[in-house]
Amino acid sequence: MHLCERQGQRCGGPILLAGLVIGAGVVELSSGPLGQTSRFSLELLMLLVLQLVGPMLMSLLAMALLLPRWLQHSERLGGRAWRQAVPAALLVGALLLLLFLAGALVGGVMASPRADLIGELQELLGGVLLFDLLRSSLRAAAFLAILCAFSQWRGRIKLAQGLDPALVSSNLLMEGLMLLMGLKLVWITLLDPLQIGGPA
Repeated sequence: MHLCERQGQRCGGPILLAGLVIGAGVVELSSGPLGQTSRFSLELLMLLVLQLVGPMLMSLLAMALLLPRWLQHSERLGGRAWRQAVPAALLVGALLLLLFLAGALVGGVMASPRADLIGELQELLGGVLLFDLLRSSLRAAAFLAILCAFSQWRGRIKLAQGLDPALVSSNLLMEGLMLLMGLKLVWITLLDPLQIGGPA
């Protein structure tokens, strides 16, 4: 739990800020240049966050922030490091997705041209299914846990070869990005195909 708390404190601010920016940007673009209604813009935002960009973007940001600590943890504990780091990443990934979603909702509602912001937020939250939220949180948790295990495994091999830690971190970020894109492709094509009919 202490490990989860430290990781959450390190990632919470940037994840929340990213959610705010994504939420405001999507609604501003949809309701402005594209001329869509406020309700459609917010529903589009929910679809993008829960189905497309939310888990992947959150996992990538969290990896960039946590990678040095994952490597330090792996150096200190060796092959046993995953027993603490991976369960912590599972929990942190799910919670950070909720934080990202909250930031996106607040940013989207604030950018909405509709005057009744509270009413609009209540309507939007009323349309969010618990199953959709749990499914997206599970995806985020799985992504971050897999990235954590992969980074510790690859990092331990590269550091044992005597490579510079800064170069190891840089290479692992690129490898982690490729792995994350592959995981996302597998998820949306095989495990959980895209549903265009509404937020999912």
